[in-house]
Amino acid sequence: MRLSKARREIVTAVMKDTIAEAADSVLQQHGVGGMTMDRVATTAGLATASLYNYFRDKEELVQFIYARVVEPFFQAIEETAKAKLPAPRKLEIILRTALEHAVRHKGLIRLLAGAQQGDQIRRESRPRSLRIFVAIFEQGIREGSFRPHNSSQTGRLFLASLGELFELQMDGASDVEVKEFVDVLIDTVLKGFSLHPEKTPNSGEAGPSPSGP
Repeated sequence: MRLSKARREIVTAVMKDTIAEAADSVLQQHGVGGMTMDRVATTAGLATASLYNYFRDKEELVQFIYARVVEPFFQAIEETAKAKLPAPRKLEIILRTALEHAVRHKGLIRLLAGAQQGDQIRRESRPRSLRIFVAIFEQGIREGSFRPHNSSQTGRLFLASLGELFELQMDGASDVEVKEFVDVLIDTVLKGFSLHPEKTPNSGEAGPSPSGP
């Protein structure tokens, strides 16, 4: 009995998700160098030949997995952006969410280091991210959380910093190093953009004289 077109599409979607989960599991267990189509097929309970009915090659599979990981991340930060929260808190939550994704999917992120698929998805996602961040900085200015500034530029700065978080993972940084980087970013968001920054000496003032021996 032949399946209808709609049912075939459902079966295909389910199988692709199953294969993607298997690939993610292989990455977690065997690392970047150990991810092969044979291992993915075995983990998914398929013959390797059957795997190619759903993905032409490893590159297409990787692109599918990456998109599958990226979309939930964007949905999470969009929900945060819409929440009734102060702007600094929104940025902190976004950074924590990014840290969680960077650690959970570090195998995939490292696999995509320098890959064309990763570059393409990052380029496509950039305008979407920038709109969110600019809107949050504009909210912060309106509510008095942030001092008046060019929100377009700080939005770009925040986006670049977030990108560096994933670059750290691509470079093989440890989870501790990545977390420390996020902590610094959060500290910058909460204090560096504060409406009442700590007072510092004027640039023309001399600092305290060093103590003698």
